[in-house]
Amino acid sequence: MDSKKLIPPKHPVNLAIFFEQEMSIGGNYQQAFNNVLVVKNISSEIVRVVYFTTIKKNVEVLTSYGIDAEFLPISGLNRMWLSIRRTVMSKIGWKFIPFIEKKNYLERTLGCHNIDLVYFTSQSALPVFLEHINYIYTLFDLCHRDYPEFPEVNFRGVFEKRDLLFNAVLPKAIAVFVDSDLGKANAVRYYGLNESRVFVMPFSCSVHSNIDEKEYIDRFINVRLKYDLKVDYVFYPAQFWSHKNHIYLLNGIKELELVYGIVIGVIFSGGDQGNICHVKKYSKDLGLLNRVRFAGFVPDYEMPYLYRQSIALVMPTYFGPTNLPPLEAFRLGVPVLYSDLPGLRDQVGKAALLMNLQDPRSMADHLACLMKDGNLRQSLIDKGTHRLDGLSESNPEKTLTIVLKKFQHCRDCWI
Repeated sequence: MDSKKLIPPKHPVNLAIFFEQEMSIGGNYQQAFNNVLVVKNISSEIVRVVYFTTIKKNVEVLTSYGIDAEFLPISGLNRMWLSIRRTVMSKIGWKFIPFIEKKNYLERTLGCHNIDLVYFTSQSALPVFLEHINYIYTLFDLCHRDYPEFPEVNFRGVFEKRDLLFNAVLPKAIAVFVDSDLGKANAVRYYGLNESRVFVMPFSCSVHSNIDEKEYIDRFINVRLKYDLKVDYVFYPAQFWSHKNHIYLLNGIKELELVYGIVIGVIFSGGDQGNICHVKKYSKDLGLLNRVRFAGFVPDYEMPYLYRQSIALVMPTYFGPTNLPPLEAFRLGVPVLYSDLPGLRDQVGKAALLMNLQDPRSMADHLACLMKDGNLRQSLIDKGTHRLDGLSESNPEKTLTIVLKKFQHCRDCWI
């Protein structure tokens, strides 16, 4: 017998894919959706997939991409009972639980499909309720640790809730997927994870950024006309959280006018997360309100037009380590101005102009150079394309397959 011959596992992994993001969330929705699509191309010898979504509208979206998904409602009452069950278990132990309820609501549903493993495609609280089923966890960021001063990750117990969740779910995951090398280092450092179980899965472009020239022309939208802008504009797609730093961009536009005499506008897209009133007031105080547009939630088909007709994507966010808009800008041939911060600068390399977030003049200087120098603009576009090609060499399917194959062999060890 050939001792080198590998014995294949007996059965494919019965994998549940959880898609829990609402479209209005923005970048996290797009990345979670990309993660869902990755699984489609993995061999059926390795995995049998069942798709679940906790958002009813997502069933239709997934169907349009050839994915049959089951709607799994997790009501407030469901969550409350799951939490009570978990608390009881921690107080009186496992042996009394079968007399109350043999399996909880979540695992009963998964059990109908003989699920072995769950892949949470975004940051989720549901893994804390998995008692008998293994899972893969996706960790988008740990910015509550990096920038605890921002209210959305600190006030009203948010910091404590996030830390409690990650302490509970990360160590137990068979694999944790992060966006970058810095994301991996932070996960290991903050939560004491085994490095061999943390895998880098870089963000990839959203589906709506894949638009050919014919489609662009056929559905053409004149952005300045639609938004009644008399001047050229920069674009910033981001929810109105304080960490997105819309204020910096407004200060930069004002500096551009005062120092260089260049008057431009800005289009903000994204939903209000409690900070839009502050941004609007700040725009008014700077005398910019007549050339600042708040587009709100923008449908996917309009996004390429907002990008391509802009001077540049300007993204002065504090949070990362990586973000989706720079990749979309690279794909659509748009220059990028980005935060000069750890992780973020690594994402774009030399393909973006980096802004000092303590000095709006740096943004103004970059924009002035970009608007005056056509060669610089073209150079940034070319570097962006090259950078995106380099990032595309990472293979999320290969990474997920490695994790699944390892689990597949382990799974043969029990009933």
